[in-house]
Amino acid sequence: MSEQKKILFVRPTLGYGGADRVTLNLLKGFDRSAYLCDLALMRAEGEFIDDLPDDVKTIDLRARSLWFMVTPLLRLLKTTKYDVVYSTCGGASMPMMLAAWLSGYKGTTVVSERNILFPPKKNKSKRKLMLWIKKLLYKKASWVTAVSKGVADECVEILKTRPNTTVVVNNPIINNDLLTGKEEPVADPFFKKFDKVLLAVGRFEWQKDYDTLFEAFSILLKKNPGVGLYILGKGPLEQYYRDKAQVLAISDNIHFGGFDKNPFKYMSACDIYILSSRHEGMPGVLVQAMACGTACVATDCPTGPNELIKDGENGFLTQVEDAKSIADAINKLLKDDSLQTRFSDRAPKSVTRFAEQEGTQSYFSFLE
Repeated sequence: MSEQKKILFVRPTLGYGGADRVTLNLLKGFDRSAYLCDLALMRAEGEFIDDLPDDVKTIDLRARSLWFMVTPLLRLLKTTKYDVVYSTCGGASMPMMLAAWLSGYKGTTVVSERNILFPPKKNKSKRKLMLWIKKLLYKKASWVTAVSKGVADECVEILKTRPNTTVVVNNPIINNDLLTGKEEPVADPFFKKFDKVLLAVGRFEWQKDYDTLFEAFSILLKKNPGVGLYILGKGPLEQYYRDKAQVLAISDNIHFGGFDKNPFKYMSACDIYILSSRHEGMPGVLVQAMACGTACVATDCPTGPNELIKDGENGFLTQVEDAKSIADAINKLLKDDSLQTRFSDRAPKSVTRFAEQEGTQSYFSFLE
């Protein structure tokens, strides 16, 4: 048996985001006979920190921000031999590459892009500066991973990464936690209060566009007063959306469920899952919902949804920031049980590449 490769994974924290869960799944699912893995965090904190496997060493860099990671990472790379340093965060990829460069690291470096490179509503001058820095540093990376073909194409076109070393990885999302978690009953009486329950899962921030979702829900309720909307998540705009629900007079039909480590039971229990995002990379929650056999409606945002859903075959794709388009798609499903069943049956077969073994292998296969 060949000697195990030692890998250092790098990211900011292990919080409640999709990439945090993916990193946890990677560290649970990697081949122990081939690799030894450590995890370096900007700060050793987050909702998933206590779920890390015992054989994964966690290194707290105690950095105030991403760029303050450079110095402790540099020291770590000079004092510990790693065959691979591997970022699972676009922001952390920059200080990781800078530390590798300054330390004279000679091993394999893997950076990550998990979202579109030019998200709307970002400071354009700062964004251009960041992309210039990435373009410079990524030239020195051994591999560039992207979570969707759309993101990979952007890396090649905008960051000028090499096509032969820019690889699409499939997040290992469908694992035992999902398969067992989706079977748990939902205790919340909200699910019994309404004839049909819609579900959305995601952080309360501009990217997720709950503004348009709430407007679509307001349109929907005029013809379907017995429908409820359950939202899992937390974030900086939560109070804003609570207030918006009051203004739109839809708060009686909405429940803010907070963060739950097991969103899968809600995905199985709901009637329709909705992704209303303005942009994504590869929306893990949509993959999870489809894996749970949920009929889904998603915006055709860049990037990811149209790599999962074939409109009208295994789900609906709608226009971005178009409340009527979302409301119409949901209404079609509410009025047609056979269509909802057809989407539910086809959804899991569409996301099998995100199963734990296949997904984890995609993150490691090019290292062999």
